[in-house]
Amino acid sequence: MSDTIAQFEMPTWDPCPFCEIVAGRGENRPVINSTEKTLAVLNPRQFEIGQLLVVPRRHAPTILDLTDDEAGEIMKTVRIAAEALVKTFNPDGITVYQNNGVASLQEVPHFHMHVVPRRKSSNWGSGPPHIAALQPKDGGMKQKVTVSWERAEEIASIIRPNFKTI
Repeated sequence: MSDTIAQFEMPTWDPCPFCEIVAGRGENRPVINSTEKTLAVLNPRQFEIGQLLVVPRRHAPTILDLTDDEAGEIMKTVRIAAEALVKTFNPDGITVYQNNGVASLQEVPHFHMHVVPRRKSSNWGSGPPHIAALQPKDGGMKQKVTVSWERAEEIASIIRPNFKTI
């Protein structure tokens, strides 16, 4: 169990990949924006092109572990990320979601908020891919697709100019 105040069953991942990104180590996720308390990074799984993650710099397993200041800064970054995605991709909508604990299908034991540009034509169903029953026309399930470092950097490079600094 983690040290989260709610004592949810948490996914195990050692070292924490988001702490590694904050420290400048680990998986090369393109950082879109950085503040004193947050990072906005490109999700390597692009269910929709441009999907971002907003994470606190401090390790906080769930929303219940955030300070008020961190929560405020995260929401400000989420709003700015949504604005950048609208300017960049002109989507039909924006989906924002976040999971806490294994029961909610949280995969990384570090708080993170998903910010996703959406199209009416997407095949997510009515919610995030792990919640919606994804049945593409071919009858198969939509897969988690990890984009290459080159493609991730290409996507990040078109979002960055539209991301206001805080």
